[in-house]
Amino acid sequence: MKILALLMQHDYGIKERGFSYEYLNIFLPLCDVYGKENIFLYDYFSDYKSKGKKFCNNRILEIVNEIKPDLSVFCLFKNEIEFETVDKLRKISPAFCYFIDDPWRVKFARQWIKHFDFFSTPDFFMHQTYIAEGFTNALYSPFGFNSSIYKKKDLKKIYDVTFVGGFSPYRKWVINLLQKEGIKINVFGRGWSSDNNWISQEQMIDIFNQSKINLNLSNAVFYDLKFLFYSFSSPYSIAKILRLKKFREQIKGRHYEINGCGGFQLSYYVQGLNLAYEIEKEIAVFDNVYNLPETINFYLKNDKLREQIAENGFQKSLKEHTAQSYLKNLVEQIRSRIK
Repeated sequence: MKILALLMQHDYGIKERGFSYEYLNIFLPLCDVYGKENIFLYDYFSDYKSKGKKFCNNRILEIVNEIKPDLSVFCLFKNEIEFETVDKLRKISPAFCYFIDDPWRVKFARQWIKHFDFFSTPDFFMHQTYIAEGFTNALYSPFGFNSSIYKKKDLKKIYDVTFVGGFSPYRKWVINLLQKEGIKINVFGRGWSSDNNWISQEQMIDIFNQSKINLNLSNAVFYDLKFLFYSFSSPYSIAKILRLKKFREQIKGRHYEINGCGGFQLSYYVQGLNLAYEIEKEIAVFDNVYNLPETINFYLKNDKLREQIAENGFQKSLKEHTAQSYLKNLVEQIRSRIK
């Protein structure tokens, strides 16, 4: 089984930011399942930036003709790849698109799905929508976590509460609210300070393991009046909100990654999360930020309950939510339908 993976190797194509989500959680798990010798990577975005769109698209067709893969797996970014390129490629190799954010990049996804033999969505309700509309080539595949990278380390808990993620005005407002209520929270991620407070992949995994409570905060647009009044005081926050294109929340890779490290997770609630984890038994949630301080204090005081939820979530993750198992299932579904 030869698979060509067409995706960005580095986060947003920037080497200094480390490997991309799709490299870590799609390419590498495919290598684990089918063997490194059978998975071929083309970092199309690197060639797109350095040599241009025409070269990038020509190179895609050259590689497909050279390798003749049994399946070509695409992770699209913006407009780097032409529709015509995928149409030509499909004459040689079945083409599959792994969508990461189609629940809120609806227009982008809709213009692409007719050009692929198969495509997937990580969102259960989007998958039901596609099926209801007659897209029989739509496959449901949650993100999962790369079990070769995200691991339980049984490290000493040195943080009460942590949040790992990029800055957003809404997240900043929530963290300010918690701090005003006396919650000590350590924040890690891009954009929070002048030095960006950047951490490596390994450091992030350690933090998940070292935290009593790992917060998972939304970064979609919110219309809470207190938040909006807070935002009006900062031109930077207003600009961030106006540029934000995400108007719908979804289950993210982070939901699986924290649990896959055996960390206790306190997350915003999103539709479909209950399909992945049993609420309050394998993951804890909040649906109102004003009750969040009370919820945090409750779990900080109840060590045994907190640790049991974390262990339950960890065991569920290993059993059902590895990226390796999800990708194997996807590929096998496709193989069974193209024979």
